[in-house]
Amino acid sequence: MDANRVLEALEAGEFDGVGHTYQPYDGYGNQTHQVAMSVSDGTIEVSKTTSGKFFDGKENARYSETSRDYLTGMEAVAFITQRPYYFSQVRPDLF
Repeated sequence: MDANRVLEALEAGEFDGVGHTYQPYDGYGNQTHQVAMSVSDGTIEVSKTTSGKFFDGKENARYSETSRDYLTGMEAVAFITQRPYYFSQVRPDLF
């Protein structure tokens, strides 16, 4: 895979509209993590939602926290390198 060509395709908007929600995975204790990504205007938005429960003394309390990262440039290419499947469906010649 040529990282420079992938970066050019990303910046040209060829991957716009690519999105996926990855299977949840268990964290430590009673936590679950869900990762979703979407591509728009050459930027990959990665949302990570952590949810779980804890005992507050009387009952189990549930919580959910979402954090978002916006990847551009070579950070985005590194993300694509780790998860090429959905991107290779758009531009198989780059992979």
